[in-house]
Amino acid sequence: MEITVEHLSKKFGEYIAVNNISLTIPAGKIYGFIGANGAGKTTTMKMMVGLLKADCGTVKYDGKEMKHLDSSIMQNVGVFISKPNYYPNLSARENLLYLQKILGKPLGEVDRVLKLVRLDHTGNKKVSSFSFGMKQRLGLAIAFLNNPQVLILDEPTNGLDPKGIFEIRQMLEEMAHNEGCTIFISSHNIAEIEKLSDRICIIDRGSKIFEGTVDELYATEGLEYCLRTNDAGNTAAVLKAIGVSYSRKKDAFYIETAKSIIPGIVKELVKKDVEVFEISPSNNLESIYLTLTEKERDNI
Repeated sequence: MEITVEHLSKKFGEYIAVNNISLTIPAGKIYGFIGANGAGKTTTMKMMVGLLKADCGTVKYDGKEMKHLDSSIMQNVGVFISKPNYYPNLSARENLLYLQKILGKPLGEVDRVLKLVRLDHTGNKKVSSFSFGMKQRLGLAIAFLNNPQVLILDEPTNGLDPKGIFEIRQMLEEMAHNEGCTIFISSHNIAEIEKLSDRICIIDRGSKIFEGTVDELYATEGLEYCLRTNDAGNTAAVLKAIGVSYSRKKDAFYIETAKSIIPGIVKELVKKDVEVFEISPSNNLESIYLTLTEKERDNI
């Protein structure tokens, strides 16, 4: 199920929380939504599922416009936004059984999702005694009930240990790439989003500043690459001759250029009999995110 967000905006008083955002989330893909606290991620996600009314703009699922709390769409959408609510005096299984009875859905589905999120061993243990990570897993189990075509997940790995994060990543990859589930996920764990996502969006102070694949982001003009060779003197001369600025740290040259320029640099180095040991992006997604948001603020 493809999701299309068009010109979505939301103000709280004079404060602009979301400013004219348009997004395209392809069916069966994992779409990472990155931004600092207060950037507008959760507000956007709430509008996408009808929990918050937009001031203007539309959200469409496979071309059908989402209205406020539209059950015809939401029956196919699993949601994990903010802090999920539970009945603390009930067990995980009892919480899920209660939901399924309200929804009129098969009770056998409960055992499937408990096993999926590794809570099938909790028995009669009350949710009030769960750790934060266990409560996060229960929130995911609620979102996963009844095999939704779409998952909207806000910080789902928050509070999980490294093993839990790895398990959730594997699970989401399986659901998207093998089962065709469309997954829209926000996270502060930028490295995790980089590993997980087919496409990403970077949002800053309510505005979109990038949308595309991670490879497309790395190909953006002005990204930094690390270059190591066997001949520092000739390397410096070649870079100067072709007009590529650089900085040096020990045996490494750090250059800012577009990905498309890299083959030409290597070609010129080889002409001068310089052996290239390494040329790779020195930026990870986290450093690129910080660079882009700083540039965006400098332009205001």
